[in-house]
Amino acid sequence: MIDNKHSFLQIPSTALYLMNYFESIGYDVVLHENWEELGTILTESSDYPYPMDPSFTPSYLGELGKGATAFALYLKKGDEVVATYAAKSHRPRTIADNLYEFYPNLEVQTLPEILDREDMDYYYSSCQWVHTDHLGKKLGVSLDLLKKHIIFDSPQFQNVDVNFAIHKINDSMKSYHLSKLFYSNSESFAIKKDGGVGGAGSEEDREYNIVWTVKESFQSKVSEIKATYN
Repeated sequence: MIDNKHSFLQIPSTALYLMNYFESIGYDVVLHENWEELGTILTESSDYPYPMDPSFTPSYLGELGKGATAFALYLKKGDEVVATYAAKSHRPRTIADNLYEFYPNLEVQTLPEILDREDMDYYYSSCQWVHTDHLGKKLGVSLDLLKKHIIFDSPQFQNVDVNFAIHKINDSMKSYHLSKLFYSNSESFAIKKDGGVGGAGSEEDREYNIVWTVKESFQSKVSEIKATYN
């Protein structure tokens, strides 16, 4: 079931295979823009391993969270929210500058040229979480793919060129983003010597990459992706 609480954003038909998958394993999808509720779920859950991404707090979003410039996703099992995701229109340069404001000791690397262009539109995603009781069902992967379909295929987002995110660096995280989530590139983004970047890493995590995919790259992989759900 789809519970659409967003002001006017719709889930595109290209994501039907994901909606069928969620339904087949007994999960409902909620599309919304309730940032206060999202923050409460993540900050009050002992299961969420990172600080809350300050870019998705109500005080920071303000009116940016309205009018389809941002959206959030839940997966629910019955009445319980067991997975989350969020995304918004935001330039990588602005994210880097904002993170420096939040974390003055953050050492930000030079952005790749494709992430610092004035002629491209960008969407930033964060707040990915799956409750540990529901791991092993491709929920995180599937919710990420649903997010990409919304960003790249929804009529409201016709001009979005790039979806990007930030992830900690360890033995598996880069490979996970490239091979499981179908991003195309992951490069060095920042170092935080005391660890802890909201939505991306805990106090033990010092180094972070920025990961991205362009619209054409993701759309060229959809047939391959769909085959994994047959």
